[in-house]
Amino acid sequence: MKKSLLLIVFSLIVAATGFGQEGSTSGKRKFNYFAIGLHGGWTQFYGDLRQYDFGFTKAKHDVNNGGGGLFIDYQLNSVIGFRANVLVGTLGGSKRTIGNPNGANQNVYFNSLFIDYTLNTTVNFVNLMYSDRTKDRFFTAYVIGGIGLTSFRTNKYRLKGPNADDVVGNSSSPNNAKETKKFTTELVIPAGLGVKFRLSRRFDLGLEYTQRFAPAGDKLDAVVGGKRGSDGYGYFNAFVAIKIGKQTHSKEWVNPFQALNQNMADLQANVDGLAKDADGDGVSDIFDKEENTPADVAVDGSGRALDTDGDGVPDYLDADPFTTKGARVDENGKELDSDNDGVADSQDIEPNTAEGALVNFQGKTITLEAAGGETSVSVSGGLLSIYFKVNSARIDYWSSYDRLAEVAKIMKADSGVKMKVVGHADKTGTEDYNQSLAEKRAQAAVDHLVKIYGIDAGRFSISSEGESNPLSVADEALNVNRRVDFIVQ
Repeated sequence: MKKSLLLIVFSLIVAATGFGQEGSTSGKRKFNYFAIGLHGGWTQFYGDLRQYDFGFTKAKHDVNNGGGGLFIDYQLNSVIGFRANVLVGTLGGSKRTIGNPNGANQNVYFNSLFIDYTLNTTVNFVNLMYSDRTKDRFFTAYVIGGIGLTSFRTNKYRLKGPNADDVVGNSSSPNNAKETKKFTTELVIPAGLGVKFRLSRRFDLGLEYTQRFAPAGDKLDAVVGGKRGSDGYGYFNAFVAIKIGKQTHSKEWVNPFQALNQNMADLQANVDGLAKDADGDGVSDIFDKEENTPADVAVDGSGRALDTDGDGVPDYLDADPFTTKGARVDENGKELDSDNDGVADSQDIEPNTAEGALVNFQGKTITLEAAGGETSVSVSGGLLSIYFKVNSARIDYWSSYDRLAEVAKIMKADSGVKMKVVGHADKTGTEDYNQSLAEKRAQAAVDHLVKIYGIDAGRFSISSEGESNPLSVADEALNVNRRVDFIVQ
């Protein structure tokens, strides 16, 4: 009993798993779920009025018992189904004289007309063990079990002798010597096994055997209290089922492993898509919004090249990756300078400076009076700074060349202008190291102006403020502290 219960529980768990797998493909494939069918075959009685435990029982005049009916099937999934069944048939059996001709319930026979109505569950266990996982099936086997009612009208007769065929009992009253036309109703429990073949998308043909138990009654053969206890009967039949629906496939013929294989293939395709990274930026193609990023370019989580200053030009193409937020830039990421005074528009407080005029770091025109009241081209104030990479004193084209050119322009315009060059560093590293690094940066700027523009080195003075005069105190903007400032003297 325990083993049977475990088998049933296991079957239901696996069936539920199969049902879940099939559900994943429901959007791709539709099925027929209902069928109606006709069945017909032989009935066999098991009870007190049965001569032998094995072999066929027969009704009066050696006519084999039989029956037929119809059913409606609903297939929940490829494993579990439900059936409503009606069976109409006849039963018969006899007990000939053995030792005691006048013994109770011997030398008698019975005939019975019955109708049973059952609700059943079918389990297509072949679907759980099918070895070919790529093809649809044309054969299946299943177990069936359920519960229902059987209504019967039984009359018991004398088998032989001078009173042969006289009534000796009936199902309504086992000892009443009158035929009855009244039906008696008892509980019936069917259980059995069936096989089925798919003839076409519309028709199935099958064979089935069920044993029907009547555990609560013992009146089927009009013998109550006999040695065999409760009565029962078997039904072996052939049937034809007609599928209802317009779909090509029916649910019970679905190969659940085929659906599982398709799910696995889809999963593999998704995994392959997640792993593929055509441009090698570390973001898989399925999430990459910029699929042709050049090699070694830093990207964000969506695969787009980083644009630190948000000016629309990615850092690897940006000539000035630290543009003021919201400033207008050209195609190279450099801030626009509408009046060409060397100060970007976002910093220029005098955006319409006359051409050729000297300005300070805010873009304001500078004029100084020389001795005797004449106007000199010497300037005072600060100019644009140049910036350096971490732990570097190297002059980079992207951040320094154009600004150093502006310094050279001012100094060449007036040979009397002298320039104080001040180096700075961020807070990383020791104080002594930063002091030395800042001085090297200032010296690199002077060396560039002397070498490239031929300006006399004596017109420069160099100083270092190390990390003591930061432009920004935020950790994410330490880059602006790695700079050199120019102050006109």
